[in-house]
Amino acid sequence: MRLGPRPGSSLHKRASVHIHCHRRTDMTTRPTAKENAKRFASVIQALQACEAACTHCATEFGKNGHAEAMARCIGVCTDCAEYCALTRKFLERNSEFAELLLEDCAEICSQCAEECDHHGQGHCSACAAACRACLDACLKVAGVEAITAEPTVF
Repeated sequence: MRLGPRPGSSLHKRASVHIHCHRRTDMTTRPTAKENAKRFASVIQALQACEAACTHCATEFGKNGHAEAMARCIGVCTDCAEYCALTRKFLERNSEFAELLLEDCAEICSQCAEECDHHGQGHCSACAAACRACLDACLKVAGVEAITAEPTVF
C-alpha cells in the first residue's frame, strides 16, 4: 500500500510541501456513523462540488466541438468526477474503507487542477479551484498533514 503522493506527481514535486501520513491502522475501533457524518461533512461537500465542476468542465469541451483537441482534459476531468463520486459514496455510507480512498482522490484532484490550469476557459478555472479545495479537504480528513516550508535552493 502506497502512503503519500505518487512519486513524480505534482504533489510529490512541490519542493515547499512535506507530507507526513498518519493512517489509522486499528479498524476495530471505528467511529460511529453519526460521529463520521460530522467529521466528513466538509469533505463530502467538497467532493460534491468537485464532481459537479469536473463534470461541467468535461461536458463544456464536448459541447463546443473541442473533444478531440481537449481529450486529455476531458478524460482527467471525467476520472476526477467519478473518483470524487466514489469517495463520497464510501464516506456517506460509513464504509470501513472510505479513508483509504481520500489520498488517492487528493492526487487525482491535484492532477486535474494541474491539467485545467493549462486552459483559459472559465469552466477550467472553476474546475481547478474546486479540485484544489477538494484536495485540501481530502488530505485534512485523511490525517495527512501538509507542512509548508521555504523552498530548498540549490
